[in-house]
Amino acid sequence: MGIQFSGLASGLDTDNIIKELMKAERLKVDRVKKDKTKLEWKKDIWKDMNAKVYSFYTKSVFDLKSKGTFCKKNALSSNEGIISAKAGISAVEGTHTIKINRLARGSFLTGNEITTDKNSEDITSSTKAGDLIDFGTDTTKVITISLDNGKTTKDIEISANNTISEITDKIKKEQDNINISFDNNFNRLMMSTKDQGQEQQIIVSGDDELLSALGLQDAEGGKPSTRIGTNGQDAEFVYNGTTLTSNSNEVNINGLTLALKDEGVSANITVNQDTDAIYNKVKDFVNEYNEILLEMNIKVNADRAKGYEPLTQEEKKAMSDDDIKLWEDKIKNSLLRRDDILSGLKDSMRNILGTSSGVDTSDFKYDFLSDLGIVTGDYSERGLLHINGDEDDPLYAAKTNTLKEAIEEDPEKVAELLNAVGRELHSVMQDKMKGSGVSSALTFYNDKEMDNRIDEYADRIEELEDKLTVIEQRYYQQFTAMEKAIQAMNSQSASLVSMLGGGSQ
Repeated sequence: MGIQFSGLASGLDTDNIIKELMKAERLKVDRVKKDKTKLEWKKDIWKDMNAKVYSFYTKSVFDLKSKGTFCKKNALSSNEGIISAKAGISAVEGTHTIKINRLARGSFLTGNEITTDKNSEDITSSTKAGDLIDFGTDTTKVITISLDNGKTTKDIEISANNTISEITDKIKKEQDNINISFDNNFNRLMMSTKDQGQEQQIIVSGDDELLSALGLQDAEGGKPSTRIGTNGQDAEFVYNGTTLTSNSNEVNINGLTLALKDEGVSANITVNQDTDAIYNKVKDFVNEYNEILLEMNIKVNADRAKGYEPLTQEEKKAMSDDDIKLWEDKIKNSLLRRDDILSGLKDSMRNILGTSSGVDTSDFKYDFLSDLGIVTGDYSERGLLHINGDEDDPLYAAKTNTLKEAIEEDPEKVAELLNAVGRELHSVMQDKMKGSGVSSALTFYNDKEMDNRIDEYADRIEELEDKLTVIEQRYYQQFTAMEKAIQAMNSQSASLVSMLGGGSQ
């Protein structure tokens, strides 16, 4: 920039003058920065709104269109201590008779008492294999555990330093379908299969000396290299007169999940529609819809923020943090006011739920949600839904609960309308968030367009900042030239006075 003269000759505060002149020039930059800030805020607000609407779409709307949501059934056992039951969608309504002849069992193997002649200490889970037998030159000894009639066989290497606790851990790690523990009271290893059924059987084989030391030799005193556990057993039960077997005590049959608990006993399972569960699902949807609609209404119908603009750094210096937040919130709360995209989405949702817009109900028993007692309230609520007769809605609790009556009378017809409304709502929302040149997929707002405009603002700000630098340099050059001229004139005046004797006495 060269040498600058700051009022030495003129007596003017040129730095301050230029600063004030630049304030006027900087207004152009500040205007663009404020527009950029508002757009960035708007994008953030839309991003948050988009996440909420998308969550509503993937969960609540998806459930509304899904048949299984409104096909809840109850299964009541006449004796929960014998059989408990759960009903799936396909469970046949009515009474089912179950008689349990026998329960399924796994294979069990209980070892002999573990003893040692090497020392007189008590056997504990910390006792090492080397305390039980002499490994000699062997680094490890191997025992083999087979399950499922030999289909699953694992070799477990045991070292002299492995404790009984570590041995059981190794066995559980290698054979994950086996339970094994060391009983301190009886000094025995106890095994059982996690799975049940007649295919289950534990077979232990391997090093004779090690098996004997661990109490896993033949219980009858025969060859110690193999020890066989008890045979597993299938469950046998009679379902509505037909005898069936299962390799588990948890049985899935005809849409029912049964838990068999005792033998030689019978119980009745009664299946019917779970009207309370269906009602609560509808109520959950209404509450979730009202929550998202209320937020949409607040944003679209927000007050204008006339006279409010994002603050510059200089303006913030004169305000408290609380005042800054209030100021900025006033602007942020207004940024989706009358937003075309949000308004369009909100109106589409209201039309579908309020009037079954786009839903073909020509063959349905019910045409509108209002036929089920799901109604809109006062105009000032802007489309919020209510359920007539619902005890949690004080304004409508005294009305007849048409929804509950309809579910109890004909749950399939209720589900028919709800599913159809859900399908239309899901389709419309899906269409509104398709990817395009201005928006990304799964996005309800023009995020790509906003990003492009933010980049354009950033480029414009950089361009204006460069211009400000040029203007500031020009001001300094002009004032410097003025100072030099005044200084030259002062020098000439001083010389002239001297020549005329103005300096003599």
